Amino acid sequence: GGDRIGTLLLRLWRHVGPRRRAQFMLLLGLMIVVSFAEMLTIGAVLPFLIALTSPETLLANPLAQPFITSFDISSSGDLMLALTIVFGLASLIAGLLRLGLLWASTQLACRTGADLSINIYRRTLYQPYAVHVSRNTSEVISGVNIKANHVISNVLSPALTLVSSGIMMIAVLSVLLMVNYVVALSALAGFGLIYGVIVRLTRKNLVANSERTTIELNRAIKALQEG
Repeated sequence: GGDRIGTLLLRLWRHVGPRRRAQFMLLLGLMIVVSFAEMLTIGAVLPFLIALTSPETLLANPLAQPFITSFDISSSGDLMLALTIVFGLASLIAGLLRLGLLWASTQLACRTGADLSINIYRRTLYQPYAVHVSRNTSEVISGVNIKANHVISNVLSPALTLVSSGIMMIAVLSVLLMVNYVVALSALAGFGLIYGVIVRLTRKNLVANSERTTIELNRAIKALQEG
């Protein structure tokens, strides 16, 4: 289950070089920045909706006075224009940051996978002759080429996505709790239960399929070489 996945990720982390580890830390910082951008975007939705439905209420709100004074707003039309521009810019910046995070995550996962492939190949080449004689070359080719790609697509990328989504979920949940904690907690419990059921139903099949994929990849390459 989760302990096994954590152990595998820890073992994988030990094979990651210092440079990649530093890049993972920078990526974590970018995830936090993106989560704050999401918080600001969500926070801007409420005043934007209030301005659409009742701009006079927002004009009279003491909390909005610094914003109104800074932009020299005197009418509901000016308020709508200013909030539309601010909300649009906030959404655009948040979207660009999410796109940058996706690009950085994909790049780092692929580069880390390439490093692992190189390390596997280098270690294989320097094995004693007796090991080369006893080992089927299909296992080597599968490990260097196909299995390394599986690590990228099935381990690194999902792990980065999970961390990024977790940080964003905490940020979004924090904002929703401040707005309406009952609805936020109810939604969290409901979606959490649904995801828990899905994981419970699919975990065994995923583990079995992963083991079968590993075996069949070796057999396929062996058959291809012998053919």
